[in-house]
Amino acid sequence: MKYLHFVNGVKIDERTLAETHQQNIERMRMYAGEAIRQAGLDTATQQNAALGIYEPARCEAIKNYIAACRNEYLRCKALILAATTKDEADSVTFIVPPVPENL
Repeated sequence: MKYLHFVNGVKIDERTLAETHQQNIERMRMYAGEAIRQAGLDTATQQNAALGIYEPARCEAIKNYIAACRNEYLRCKALILAATTKDEADSVTFIVPPVPENL
C-alpha cells in the first residue's frame, strides 16, 4: 500500500483514491472502537448488556451508546466513499458521541 508522507516539508501522497478511501474507513473504525473502549465498555460489559445481565436502563444506555458510535462510523464512511478527492476523504472527522451518565 502506498502512503502519505512528507519529503523536505512537501506532502507526497502516493495513494490512489480507493486506497485513501480504505485507509480512512479503517481510521474511522478504529475511532469508533476507541470511543467505545474509552467509555469503559470492554467486551465483557458489551456482552453482559446484550444478554440483559445489567438492570434494563443500563443495558439500554450501553446498547444506545454503541449504536451511536456505529451510526457515526457509518456517517463518516458514507462521506469518505462519496469523496472525489484524497483531501476530501482525509478531511472527514469522527465526532465522538457524548457518553451517557448511566453507563
